Amino acid sequence: MDESNVMLKNVQNDNYYKTGCYNYQCPGFVQIHRRIYLGAPFIHSSSYGGQIYDFIIAINQDPLTKNWWINVKNYDIGYFPAKLFSNMNLATKVGWGGRTLTPQGSLSPPMGSGHFPDLNYAHASFFREISFRNTSKRNSGPEHYQVEEYIDKPTCFGFRFYGDVRESLHHFLQFGGPGGNCGP
Repeated sequence: MDESNVMLKNVQNDNYYKTGCYNYQCPGFVQIHRRIYLGAPFIHSSSYGGQIYDFIIAINQDPLTKNWWINVKNYDIGYFPAKLFSNMNLATKVGWGGRTLTPQGSLSPPMGSGHFPDLNYAHASFFREISFRNTSKRNSGPEHYQVEEYIDKPTCFGFRFYGDVRESLHHFLQFGGPGGNCGP
């Protein structure tokens, strides 16, 4: 079984200057799976135009305890207790994508394969079968009008939402780019 590096973001409000965290750095996560855990390295990685490796991940709130469960490859790996979140009863936005972070003035690393989105899932990083649960408790993929694009360095990184493209991808988006000198 492949281990997975699952990037999870805690609530933050200052662009990670003093708040927010990733993976096992987030306090309070209760790990229950013995082999799959937050921050575990990938054993296999995809290559541009080559073999593709992906996995299924879901974040769901337990209706009774209100805990937020992380499910990877159809295994519950652990949860964030409800008491950690004061404002997570209902979300009006959900995000998918990537992030690089470097000291100011240094070159940004590539994101994903280092290539911009081009609709070929073997070329850039992607999310497929993306969905969210609406207020009627039904899962659905986002429509184009619901998608807001945020790219702070468009010369270095890109993002494209394609919608429901075909059976194996369903609601699909790509992101990534070469990085480099992205400016201030």
